[in-house]
Amino acid sequence: MLRIRAIASAVPERSDFHGVQAAERNFGYGHLLFPSAASALPRGKGRLDEEESLRLMPGSPAALPVAEAKLSHADLALQAVAALREQVASEELAAVSHIVVASASLNQRINESVAGRVQHALGLDEALPFAVGQSGTAGAYNALPLIDSLVRLGGRVLLVATDKWLYPFFRAWGDLVAYGDGAAAMLLDSGDSGDGGWGAIEAHAVHYGEAIANPWAHAPDRLADLLLPQALAAARAALDKARIRPSDIDRMLPAGFGAAFAARVGDELGIAPERHAERAGGHLSNADPLLALMELRASLQPGQQATALLWDAALCGVAGAVVARISTAA
Repeated sequence: MLRIRAIASAVPERSDFHGVQAAERNFGYGHLLFPSAASALPRGKGRLDEEESLRLMPGSPAALPVAEAKLSHADLALQAVAALREQVASEELAAVSHIVVASASLNQRINESVAGRVQHALGLDEALPFAVGQSGTAGAYNALPLIDSLVRLGGRVLLVATDKWLYPFFRAWGDLVAYGDGAAAMLLDSGDSGDGGWGAIEAHAVHYGEAIANPWAHAPDRLADLLLPQALAAARAALDKARIRPSDIDRMLPAGFGAAFAARVGDELGIAPERHAERAGGHLSNADPLLALMELRASLQPGQQATALLWDAALCGVAGAVVARISTAA
């Protein structure tokens, strides 16, 4: 069990986004213009053609948090950490032994260590930084087994999840999912979850399935069919580890997919529709599960407690889920 000491976030203002690819270009991605970088590009070079646009364009504009050009995803991470410093005592942060940064997007300043910047900003010279990537937007879930091991050894871990999407990478896959920018930071350790904290992560699971080959060639409905079994596998594994029945879940907190896909997952798991939480709209990338826990806690009455199931599935084949118990002070 991982005790959640606090969570804080940095989420840009929402604006209408009607398109497929992220719009902002940045000099930090100049290396992608070289022929040798072709394998790193989504889909390949060139503009989307009419058929691709019709297939992948959302049905209506999505209101997504989009960071301004001057901010990198490292800057977003530092904003989340600064917000966390306002919540917890300085001695609690001084006791952090490990920093784990999870992200999917490339940082604008490609020569910069995001984990190193967080470490420097907090003055944690003795803390050991880690970076977890290659997990799509399920990186925070993929970081939890590492964090669990570190905490069992007596560590106190700062998890920072951050992303900012830049052209030529895709923000939207029809009405299935659209990715926004944002960051969140969560302080984790062991101990009594009722001792001044937010609650606890009682179980977590990661499912490593097959990556979806050429995902931008599929219609969003087809992508949903491919993602569904991965999300279910991770969610069922987390429920089994927590030894909890779906009927005992107070709130299902899906990742920021469209309502139809979230409903499919909840129905397959047997979680009553009235227990499906409505999210603000858009998938907030690696920060999404941390932000979902913040939304849940904000919705509770003083002294109230709720058991939640969170899940996500990424196009790279990684899916994750968490069973968490969140509470508020009386």
